[in-house]
Amino acid sequence: MNAPAGIRIDPAHRPLFRAPDPVIAPGRLQQSQFRLMVVMMLFMLVTLAVALRLTQFAIFGGDDEANVGAPVRPRADIFDRNGIPLATTIKAWSIAINPQQILGDKNQLARDLARLIPEKSEADYRKILFSKKKFVFLKEEAVPALVAQIHALGEPGIMELRVPERLFPQAALAGHLLGYSQQVADAKGKEELTGIGIERYFDKQLSSGESIQLSIDTRVQAALESEIARRIAETSAAGGAGVILDVHTGEVMALASLPDINPNAHAHYNNVDMANKVTQSAFELGSTFKMLTFANAIEHGVLSDMSQKWDVTHVIQIGSHAIHDDEPMHRAITTPEVMTYSSNIGTAKIAEQIGEERIKHFFRELGFFDRTGIELRERGAPIVPRDWGRSTIMTTAFGHGLAVTPLHLAQAYAALVNGGILHPATLVKHKPGEKIAAKRVISEATSARMRQLMRLVVLQGTGTNADAPGLRVGGKTGTAEKVVNGRYVKNANVTTFSGAFPMDDPQYVVLVVMDDAKAIKAAPGVQSTYGFKTAGWMTAPLAKRVIRRVGPLLGVRPELNRDIDVSDLMPLLLEKKVPGKNAYE
Repeated sequence: MNAPAGIRIDPAHRPLFRAPDPVIAPGRLQQSQFRLMVVMMLFMLVTLAVALRLTQFAIFGGDDEANVGAPVRPRADIFDRNGIPLATTIKAWSIAINPQQILGDKNQLARDLARLIPEKSEADYRKILFSKKKFVFLKEEAVPALVAQIHALGEPGIMELRVPERLFPQAALAGHLLGYSQQVADAKGKEELTGIGIERYFDKQLSSGESIQLSIDTRVQAALESEIARRIAETSAAGGAGVILDVHTGEVMALASLPDINPNAHAHYNNVDMANKVTQSAFELGSTFKMLTFANAIEHGVLSDMSQKWDVTHVIQIGSHAIHDDEPMHRAITTPEVMTYSSNIGTAKIAEQIGEERIKHFFRELGFFDRTGIELRERGAPIVPRDWGRSTIMTTAFGHGLAVTPLHLAQAYAALVNGGILHPATLVKHKPGEKIAAKRVISEATSARMRQLMRLVVLQGTGTNADAPGLRVGGKTGTAEKVVNGRYVKNANVTTFSGAFPMDDPQYVVLVVMDDAKAIKAAPGVQSTYGFKTAGWMTAPLAKRVIRRVGPLLGVRPELNRDIDVSDLMPLLLEKKVPGKNAYE
């Protein structure tokens, strides 16, 4: 084939020259760049939409197999000291609807929804379905059976969502202690964190996926709560509380405040229900303070001779205030008798010899002028007297005029029996080898004497109804008039037993409080209080029941052939009381 003139053809018939590049007008170049930018923006928007959808799947999920993308870290679990779960996060079902995507008959759908989810009427559902809204929850925390029924309606506008939900598998057990945490909007629409208990205190850690292991033992907690609830029912009390503390570490083994709350349904309770009586409520705890006064007096040499006698035959009159004994003794009594017979007059005289400065210093060392450091936001402040005149010195010696939380007192009693070391109470289980905070408040010798006196009170004094055979219980009862809005309420008592076991080798403090318990008559399984409402009849029997149940759970088995030696004090009790028959405070 012949090529046109001026053009050569190679054997493969390809031109041996390259045509010059076309010239593109500036306007067309700008137009091309604009189109490229539009395409890139569309691509970015699509990518963003996909990312948002993946995030939605990660948070709400569908089937577990469909979850993709980087998952949002779920709220971590809370365990008891033995690894039993107390709070966890599950994926719960929720049912929602987009009224704009409904394809079927809205009137029929309203009738079906009213039948399956009767919380709203047919008219309510019709109003929702014909609205301009694009998302409405029909049912939160839906059970799977209901989800299946709703799904069977076949309406594409209905959404079945999997949402994270906090679950407390033990229901109301340790409800005040566990609490809850949630974000709520204030009046200005600003989100703020609210809640109580461990959930609120450790919100940051739990939200970051850090689990919390508590010091409490679920078995011990259940026993404490059930016994307090039983006693409330028997005595028609307004409420009750209790705490069990490891005397060597400060670890809280159980902490109960009744009436209880169920954190699974925390929205049903008001602020009064939420109050934690152990850590938040300050009470005058009556004669339980006498043990503190004795420890202070022994430590400073005021009580160096247990055979010393005290004249308690006359009422102490200070202005309009009179200090008297509930069970008057018509003779001088020995130092152990002042404690076992719970003499206000004798204790007041001992306190006067201790003096204001040493009394205030000791209370301050025990932490009675500050809130406790327990891992809760619900920490009540003590109510401390402003004036420390003679009357205050004498009355605070037996628990009147100074109000503290039950946890304050439990910490102090642990120090009285463990050799004199104050350990701050904690709700978090100590790790092996972890250093435990400690402060000496009394000597080992003083602590040894206090163990004897506590045991003597349960053997021969106001606490005989707390004596659990073989468990060598020691402690002190306390009865005080209830204070409401700064005023004493007549015929309404706060009764307390604070003690420890076993007294020959103390391991645990047990403190129980009853709020306005009523005198009861004998009934099957219930001992009569013979018309009395004092702690010897109200809380001492409760402490006995609690200790008998929790002792074996905590590894303390009854041993009838062991006890602390009180032989040097027993001869100083010139009158022996009949166990279970003394009603005095």
